[in-house]
Amino acid sequence: MTSSTHTSSPTPIYEELVEEHGDILAEAREAAERSQRTASQALDWSDLRRRD
Repeated sequence: MTSSTHTSSPTPIYEELVEEHGDILAEAREAAERSQRTASQALDWSDLRRRD
């Protein structure tokens, strides 16, 4: 049985899903990084120590 899908990639199923739905993993990774930066800034207490 032969298939007309992409078989040159080591992960053809993933490549097809990315084409159909976008790269959800990359979007989730970027959102997690933004959340981490926001949390880091919100929890940064270094300015309080400098005012003493």
